Amino acid sequence: MNLHYLMNELYYQKRRTVTAIIGLSIGIALLIILNSLSMAYRQAAQVPLKEIGADITVQRPGDVPKDLTGAVFPCSAVTISDEELKKIQPLPGVRGIGKAILLWVFDQNRAWIVLGIEQQNPVGPSILRHSVTEGRFLEEGKSEALVEVAYARQFNLKIGDSITIANTTFPVVGLADASRAAKIAVANVYLPLAEAQKLAASSSQLQSVSPFGPNDVNLLFIKADQEKITGLASALKDILGKKTTIGTPDSFLKLLGSLFALSDKFNLAASIIAIFVAVLIAFKTMAGNIAERAREIGVLKAVGWTNRNVVTQLLAEAIVQCFIAGILGLVIAAIAAFALSFMKVNIPIPWDMSPTPHFLPGGGDQIFKTLRLPVHIPWSLAAFAILLSVLIGGLTGGLLARNISKIKPSEVLRHE
Repeated sequence: MNLHYLMNELYYQKRRTVTAIIGLSIGIALLIILNSLSMAYRQAAQVPLKEIGADITVQRPGDVPKDLTGAVFPCSAVTISDEELKKIQPLPGVRGIGKAILLWVFDQNRAWIVLGIEQQNPVGPSILRHSVTEGRFLEEGKSEALVEVAYARQFNLKIGDSITIANTTFPVVGLADASRAAKIAVANVYLPLAEAQKLAASSSQLQSVSPFGPNDVNLLFIKADQEKITGLASALKDILGKKTTIGTPDSFLKLLGSLFALSDKFNLAASIIAIFVAVLIAFKTMAGNIAERAREIGVLKAVGWTNRNVVTQLLAEAIVQCFIAGILGLVIAAIAAFALSFMKVNIPIPWDMSPTPHFLPGGGDQIFKTLRLPVHIPWSLAAFAILLSVLIGGLTGGLLARNISKIKPSEVLRHE
């Protein structure tokens, strides 16, 4: 291979070189950005659950009492017994379980949405400790309350005040900004799990439709191995019943609508088309370039170049062109990814996951988790794109070079 000849050919034949590079780079850029978008939507769908330290949420729908007085369960989350929980804990892929109790409490002068939470478990709503804006988080073994800051402002509640829920009084020890926390299982008041269990167990209205034991709960948050989430969802329904609501990243993907469906469902087909177009452009452009150089190749063979010399030279030119095209395609894709990363996506949170009585203000409003689309190009995808470019150059260049190298100098020079 003559390196000086290669560089001169690429430099002085600018039209041919630029045409081949731009055509292939567009195909490579399209391949990269389609796959980056698909990965970004998948990462976005994990955010609502990731914010609560879980990969799966579990709740069982049921009935509500006809008479809404005292503590009751929302219709989307009724009893999950301690016996059922013990069956779930040893399931393959379960790395941790967080427990909670979500209650609607209807007192004479006020309605409360109460969430009983574990104080120390990193899986589940205890992550709310990072959203405390005033006072402190709930402490183990103490009967106390944490109040959502907007609710406290509405009813003029302050640190040190006492609130009475279902005839039980709790001192307010902290205020938390739920808007900065996860959008799942949001409440007005947060209590220690044990205190919420006592409220549920003592409610005759609740017991009438969903028998509840002292160690039972109605919400589960599961940290799981990513590759086993689908199997776990199926196993959970076998234990808790087919009507059980299982929240997973895939369930949030379905809520993202047609835009994700377009980028994910047709991603493989679109990627194959992008690669095919890139190969076709590279092949057509290089074939035309090499055909134009028939006389040049004939002269080279006349002065002593062998078939192998010709193939090696043309193959090197094709690989260099395609390598440059891969780099350019990566740059184009990086610019597009940067621009797309400013796009915001609204992930709808199902009412079941953060139920509010419809007859209360805002009770039927759709809740969204809004975030910027995390579009980025992983190194593995970038390396694959560059490698694919070089491979395309090697295959097309090698194939075309082998054909043109068979030309006889006498046939070319006879027509001059």
